[in-house]
Amino acid sequence: MVIKSTWPDGSARFAIVAGQADLQTSVPVALDFTVEGAGTAAAPLDTSDLRATGATASVGCGVFGSVQWANADWDTPFVNWVSGPEMSSWIYRKPVGTDAHLVAWLEVRLWANGALEVLPWVENGYIRVTGPTSKAATYSFSLGGSQRFSAGIDLPHHTRTPLLSGTALSYWLDADPGVQAGHDTQYLQATRLVPTYMADTPAGASVVSNLPTTFEPLQRGNFVEPMGNGGYQPAIGLLPEWDVLYLTSTSTSTWAALQRNAYSAGRWAIHYRDENTNRPLRFSAYPNLSLNASTRGDYMPATTGTAAPHWDIPHHPSVGAMAYLLTGRFFHLETLQFAATMNYLRGVDGGPYANRNFSDGIFRSDAGAYTVRGAGWALRTLAQAATLTPDDDLPLRTELLASLRANIEFNHAKYVAQANNPFGFVAPYGDAYGSPTDGKVTEAPWQQDFYTAAIGYMLELRPAVPDSVTTMLTEFFQWKAKSVVGRLGGTDEGEWLYRDAAPYTVVVAFGDTPDWTGGTGPWPSNWRAMYDATVGTSTDRTPGPLRGGNYPAVSSYWGNLQPAIAYAVQHEVPGAAEAYSRMTSAENWGALRDNFNVTPVWSVVPRV
Repeated sequence: MVIKSTWPDGSARFAIVAGQADLQTSVPVALDFTVEGAGTAAAPLDTSDLRATGATASVGCGVFGSVQWANADWDTPFVNWVSGPEMSSWIYRKPVGTDAHLVAWLEVRLWANGALEVLPWVENGYIRVTGPTSKAATYSFSLGGSQRFSAGIDLPHHTRTPLLSGTALSYWLDADPGVQAGHDTQYLQATRLVPTYMADTPAGASVVSNLPTTFEPLQRGNFVEPMGNGGYQPAIGLLPEWDVLYLTSTSTSTWAALQRNAYSAGRWAIHYRDENTNRPLRFSAYPNLSLNASTRGDYMPATTGTAAPHWDIPHHPSVGAMAYLLTGRFFHLETLQFAATMNYLRGVDGGPYANRNFSDGIFRSDAGAYTVRGAGWALRTLAQAATLTPDDDLPLRTELLASLRANIEFNHAKYVAQANNPFGFVAPYGDAYGSPTDGKVTEAPWQQDFYTAAIGYMLELRPAVPDSVTTMLTEFFQWKAKSVVGRLGGTDEGEWLYRDAAPYTVVVAFGDTPDWTGGTGPWPSNWRAMYDATVGTSTDRTPGPLRGGNYPAVSSYWGNLQPAIAYAVQHEVPGAAEAYSRMTSAENWGALRDNFNVTPVWSVVPRV
């Protein structure tokens, strides 16, 4: 076992376990782990062992050239990823020909029995290297003198793709043993690294059968395009639906399918690799660089050629995180890191309003590049990257944690340390859902629920920040969760009735230009005043079934609020348990609960 990251108390958070077992086709073998005293381990496999296999590998890129690895080439990996007696892994890279952008990469795993596994990919993206453009060619990969892949690919700038086709997830020097890992999904959810879900998805459900069974370079997989499309998308959530299916379905197809979708994330132009370090960028090295607007005119070189699909921050999914948790692959970890750094680059570096505060990387809910939901998803992605980046990757991990801390301190100062909106609504980007002169501000509560869930998930991840910052995060979530707890109120005067907790919009301020910065409003006097302004004074306020918000569709606003209220209960927000009980005790609650079994992405529940 090689521990890659630890919890704040020093215990193992994420580790890569390797070994060998005698297996029979289609016969699962349960592996139980126990903690033992320190023993004398065998020496780890090293690059001399890799060299001794006699393996050769090559990546061809058509007119751009080719690269090879053999003999002494194995002695100098770019990254020593895993070092162990049962399996060691290394990352290799070589620029292709004289091209300034195109690089071939290998992730190589060597096992104690001599088995050799390789994941090859090509990448086309740096930050400041001039002339970024698409690279169309016939790409190929050979291992041990045998060609394993060949296909024409038009690789847009700042994208990458594994050189895989068909059912392969990697290549083996000899026969692929065909081993598939199956994790204890209940335990995995109990670790807090992923949410806990109530769904029990049948293996034969269409949502499972629609998962990709093969992969081709740059394929879309289950992602929706354009990413910025309105309405329900299976990719949107704390985790995308295919990751959730691994946790909620007994189907054995989800393990491979979610990896294929993770490979598909390479088709977006998010891979801005720092040519000075050959790693994802560190925020402090680029305080003014922006893909949006820079106060100092600091932009990347102009691009040409075939364009990649648009990466839309308000709709962007979690990419790489779950695939990394299940496979330990460096490739998937970097996908997650690239997503976090891309969200940084989309922000305006400084200024009085649309401000990421330069290298702090603040994701403001009231900034045009993010919006409330975009800020929420960006914070989710940042929290995942800061949490899963290995402890010994100090330059990048330190930067990600510093940005996470800056976001926590910013939000605490704005919403907790001073009086602000008393209902837990963060400032939206203007009055997007109402008239600018109607004497009120109308906001989307479902966007606020996305944001609430992201902060609750962040708190559950327990990032390695000082205790004082964790306290700030806890206090901020306690404030933020009011926005969902209050909407699941009772029938008493002054409360918002739980039956109507999921409208499309809600009146959050009584004034066209409320003071969000100083926190003075004007705000409604209580939840009932907000309810009357939103739902109406003539609405039946007696206890009864849940209604509105497209109930009981799983894509409804009722679905959207489930992760927010679940984390409110989990983190013991005052009134959250009672609010949750009102919802789940409603006579028609079972309809939504049952629908989650076939579409589980929003089916988050409090962790037991």
